[in-house]
Amino acid sequence: MSEALPREAVSPPSTGHTPLQPQPTRPEARATLIDALRGFALFGVCLGNLSVAFAFWDYPGTAELTPAWRLATDETAAFLYHALVDGKFYSIFSLLFGLGFALQLMRRTDEALALRLYRRRLRILMVIGGVHLALFWTGDILFFYAVMGLIMFRMRGLDDARLLRWIVLLTFLPVVFYLPLLLSPVVTLAAPFWIIGTGVAELLGYTGNTPTFMYDHLGNGGWLEFFQINFGGIWWRFADLTFTGRPFKVLAMFLLGMVIGRHRPWEQIEPHLPLLRRTLGWGLALGLPASLALAAVSNQDAYYSGTWHGVLESALYAVGVIPLALAYTAGFVLLWQRAAWQRVLVWLAPTGRMALTNYLMQTLIGITIFYGIGFGLAGRVGATWLAPLALAILVVQTIFSQWWLARFRFGPMEWLWRSWTYGSWQGMKMSRES
Repeated sequence: MSEALPREAVSPPSTGHTPLQPQPTRPEARATLIDALRGFALFGVCLGNLSVAFAFWDYPGTAELTPAWRLATDETAAFLYHALVDGKFYSIFSLLFGLGFALQLMRRTDEALALRLYRRRLRILMVIGGVHLALFWTGDILFFYAVMGLIMFRMRGLDDARLLRWIVLLTFLPVVFYLPLLLSPVVTLAAPFWIIGTGVAELLGYTGNTPTFMYDHLGNGGWLEFFQINFGGIWWRFADLTFTGRPFKVLAMFLLGMVIGRHRPWEQIEPHLPLLRRTLGWGLALGLPASLALAAVSNQDAYYSGTWHGVLESALYAVGVIPLALAYTAGFVLLWQRAAWQRVLVWLAPTGRMALTNYLMQTLIGITIFYGIGFGLAGRVGATWLAPLALAILVVQTIFSQWWLARFRFGPMEWLWRSWTYGSWQGMKMSRES
């Protein structure tokens, strides 16, 4: 996901190509603060995915599997993950994605070339995400980002004022689109995806009607069950994204990132410190109470059944998640201004530079640890252990990213993405001058 922030150089690096050949930005030209922020967001994404997608710690029938790994603090930990993690960190990633689009347009003197490259970049991301979605994990976000990126692409001509109005509207549209569900839970744009997903599941020989079917196939199944869920779950994934209004939420953050990217505030942070402090204060004041309330009232059965409870959850999400995500972002930047903190936070920059590689690696780690095709620990590890596990994964990935980028210019997947985008294999090894 690092390439959600493409930074194109005005002049191509000297790598033996002709001057007219488009080239990617040299690694040293990247904004270290943004890379570090992306590395920070990657930790939250990892923790959120472990909690809601891999561990299956709270699924029916799993509590008695290995009581030794269950702690009295599990419910509290799960509540805090829901309140403080869910939705917030992918929102930061979405913001960075839009910011990167703005940077690509500004860094190239040839706008037509920049737009052509970005369209190609999105198509390639769609392929990478599609493979990840179909073969590895139905919770993939890359394919969805590529699709939504095409919509952001068409809104690039709007000025800041109009974009800000769109951002506010998109933030609250999930509440509006939930209201028809009060008439019937099938009055939703997600209905075709649910229907197709159910049909595909039946063709593949399983049903999604039991509350434990995901655990049965993934946490406790073998390779056949794993691929059955992946192929059929694609449709349920997009049903869920549509039902929950995720397209509106993601596009809102894309556009906000595009607005911020146009002004490049990280290049001169001092004039923006008052705004950052206000963002932190108001983000916490609005987002924290709403997010805590959302975690307290959350009820999946009621939400997916089309009730006023679902309207309440949608409203709390709109008021809570984006403000809190912005508060996290502002707080990170404010800490970055302090030398002692910057010396710590800068360690996250290589992890952020290789975010696409690290994001995909997190999937491999998750399915290896928890799924039946790996160690089969799904349902056996309580929520309390997930934060230390996510931190351990971040530490390992940070060490790996530091090691890799000391030797190579790009992460493995970043290199492939860049090479496919520019139509030629990019130089991988670090030069002596680097």
